[in-house]
Amino acid sequence: MCPSQESNPSKREAHVDRRLMRAMSDYDVPGVSIAILDHYAIIWAGGYGVLQAGGLLPVRVDSLFQACSISKAVTAVAVLRLVQAGALELDADVNRYLTTWKLPANDSWQPVVTIRQLLSHTAGINVPWFYGYHRDQDIPSLEQILAGEKPANTPGIRVTALPGTRFRYSGGGYCVLQQLLCDVRGGSFQDLRHDLVLDPAGMAHSTYEQPLPEKSWSNASRGHRANGKPLPGGWHTMPEQAAAGLWTTATDLGRLSLDLQLSLAGQTDRILSPGMARLMLSPQAQPGAAGLMGLGIWLEGQGAQARFGHPGDNEGFASRWIALRESGMGAVILTNSDNGGELIADVLHTIEQAYGWLEIEDLPAPASSGMPSTTDCAGTYRFRSGSVCTISLVEHRLYLQISEQPPLPLTAISETVYILQPLEGEVIFLTDQEGIVHGLQLQQDGSVLEAEKVR
Repeated sequence: MCPSQESNPSKREAHVDRRLMRAMSDYDVPGVSIAILDHYAIIWAGGYGVLQAGGLLPVRVDSLFQACSISKAVTAVAVLRLVQAGALELDADVNRYLTTWKLPANDSWQPVVTIRQLLSHTAGINVPWFYGYHRDQDIPSLEQILAGEKPANTPGIRVTALPGTRFRYSGGGYCVLQQLLCDVRGGSFQDLRHDLVLDPAGMAHSTYEQPLPEKSWSNASRGHRANGKPLPGGWHTMPEQAAAGLWTTATDLGRLSLDLQLSLAGQTDRILSPGMARLMLSPQAQPGAAGLMGLGIWLEGQGAQARFGHPGDNEGFASRWIALRESGMGAVILTNSDNGGELIADVLHTIEQAYGWLEIEDLPAPASSGMPSTTDCAGTYRFRSGSVCTISLVEHRLYLQISEQPPLPLTAISETVYILQPLEGEVIFLTDQEGIVHGLQLQQDGSVLEAEKVR
């Protein structure tokens, strides 16, 4: 498993290199793309493993991975570029801009939803995430996805909670933004993204094109399930481009990260002005113990210790981008496995130690960081009504089971916040100051049920 690297590693990179290769074996992850940022530069990037388990094609520095929900953060940059140019207003009703499709009324009540709310997941829009489509399936158009018409495999996009009242993770809201961008600017979403973000940021290997063009297949990573088996067809097609459709490399995402970090430092306005970058990273909602939500981006910490970025999780892929707001440091890790989340947490901790992030971030080790491991989340929880639920850890993934219902897989959107993958709702794990899980909240349709962990 020899890595492909852009530069010769220093002692620090060699330490990360050894931990990464060990973690790939520990968590059964076939391939990884990684980039490390330090002092406003990409100092090291590597491709590890193979594009498909059992195959011979190696992961290279320029190999493509699905960025999963990191796609949303890149979409947010595109939207804010149009806000910056005066073509959009953050707090205007989105139906003012939508022409091909309109956000529907609920009976006789027409909700007013703003761009700010869509970006920050506070619009009350349904459909938290998307399954994607086998490459041999009929692929729905964006209009069919918005309307919930076949062959779409998700319900129609609509408002199902009062807009502006609370955080509710919604990939569906980003489909609305995808249509809005196309209606306002004209042309394909892929071309818009190149013009607004990918080309200015120097993301030469990245594409939002769905399905992925055949010319790119030979260098595209195949997704893998937790049991190590490749996804049928290699990957799912994601016509929900704005929410989950970006194919990219860790190096390309690192370039975008640096541009935003330099904007925050007042050293560039190539993509976003310093003021717009600060607005993007201003808190808009609080998902729970996980941190804060900005405009399409997750926020952690405060002041000089602040971080920003985004996690991602598609079928067969897991990813994470994290950047220190004021130091020019950061990392991007892309994996081709459902087990990638465990690997990413492991390797990020090694990076924190190797590059002195702990001094900058002032974070303790994972055992007392306030961010629980999946092992700590597992257990039995008792609701105030007396009923119980079980959180199980199976092949590095959490499942929730209540009574005789089949177990529901949980999809992480942060260290403590998970969504009920086939249903609408969230599970938020509650921790004490030492990061020990003592309970959970089950949030569905505006209601919150709290349960205490049974010791």
